[in-house]
Amino acid sequence: MTATTTPDLTKVHGIMQYALLIAGQADDRHERSLSPIHLIKYLYLADLDHARFHNGQTFTGIDWTFHHFGPWSTVAYQQIEPALSSLGASKSKTQSQYGEQDWVRWSYSAERDQVVQVGQGLPLEIRKTIEHYVSKYHNNTTAMLHDIYATPPMLQAAPGEELDFSVMIAQPKEAQEAHVPYVKRLSPKQRKVLKTGMAELRERFQQRMERAGRSTHVASGRYDAVFEQGVEWLDNLAGAPFPDGEVEVRFSDEIWKSVARSGDVLS
Repeated sequence: MTATTTPDLTKVHGIMQYALLIAGQADDRHERSLSPIHLIKYLYLADLDHARFHNGQTFTGIDWTFHHFGPWSTVAYQQIEPALSSLGASKSKTQSQYGEQDWVRWSYSAERDQVVQVGQGLPLEIRKTIEHYVSKYHNNTTAMLHDIYATPPMLQAAPGEELDFSVMIAQPKEAQEAHVPYVKRLSPKQRKVLKTGMAELRERFQQRMERAGRSTHVASGRYDAVFEQGVEWLDNLAGAPFPDGEVEVRFSDEIWKSVARSGDVLS
């Protein structure tokens, strides 16, 4: 697992501010605001990509955990207000239709020079990561969570566990010689000889078939009572038909560590 570290709040604030500024540049005004869940997930994606190219080390030092259907950090959540308030961003609340706490949205429309100024406090690779993901998801929660749920640290953990970013370390692959088809490995002269030889073989085969009075043909299928009985027998091997209506399905907790979920190959 990733060792517990002290989060760098300056980096956390910088990523949240830059993500909101990039969102504010969107052509569609409905895509210019971000909720706390978006800000936290963009922070996670920055850590994820950083770990991929820095020996499994995150950029912010946040300890992420598997919470509900995505990565979560209480520290990250607590830093949203101070990070965006210091930027001068606007905060709006909308009553939730589900009777829970109000929906919060942050927005800030800045000139391009301010975007550049805030971005200068972040490494180029982090800026590019944020720009890429914000342009991809904007504030589309469904698409964002769908993809994030399938990231390696999430697939290797069970609910409540800390996420391990060491799984992002690229494993060295043995150099493999690219396969080159046999024909392409021949010289032009060899290909000509091969082509001529194949033509002669086809000619001789055809002559033998004609002397023997044989010909080839494709027979049509026989769809009679015997065929139908055979299909019915094969269907019965699958057991009784699945009943219509609602059913309750229960899964063992072991599914979180299953090969089917993580994609690991059994040794």
